[in-house]
Amino acid sequence: MSELEVQNESQVTPVTEEVSAKQKADAKRQKEYLANRKALDELCELYPEVFNPKEPKPLQIGIHAAIAEDGKLSKTRIRRALNLYVRMRSYIACLKEGAERVTVGGTSTGTVTAEEAQHAAGKLAEIDKKRAARRPAKPAGRKPNKAHPSKAKKADAPKKQPAKANTSAKKEEFEGDSEARMAAKLAALVNKRSN
Repeated sequence: MSELEVQNESQVTPVTEEVSAKQKADAKRQKEYLANRKALDELCELYPEVFNPKEPKPLQIGIHAAIAEDGKLSKTRIRRALNLYVRMRSYIACLKEGAERVTVGGTSTGTVTAEEAQHAAGKLAEIDKKRAARRPAKPAGRKPNKAHPSKAKKADAPKKQPAKANTSAKKEEFEGDSEARMAAKLAALVNKRSN
């Protein structure tokens, strides 16, 4: 084996190892997320008045201890569920100054302080910044459709007018002869693809 082949092999191997390590890390992250999600679903079923991802409420400080006292979930499952729940954007957004915190029973037990609200606002800004960085950049020359953003492409695109006169003439020309009509369609298709 020549030196060039050895160098090429050494260059290829780290790339495949890098890819497989990234795939393993992604798979592990996905597995952990699914386990956290399952634990959160269990927590939502056990305490629906407290845990609602669509309409979260600020939780009591140290609520994990109160949940553990019930003995319905293991400490690991509680940790996994709370890990996911308190990092959700909707939960962080509900942490406004003066908002009432709730216990496992759903009763009020205190309020969110100004410092906690300020910390939450910083976290929200950080989350929004990361989300904006992940979104693809929009073309600079285009203005979005203000009526409905998802319809912007359809409104900006020029509408094609069907050539009605041309098609009716073709129909009349080949009305009686279906073989000639098929041959004309085939020729048009071939010409269209070659252009």
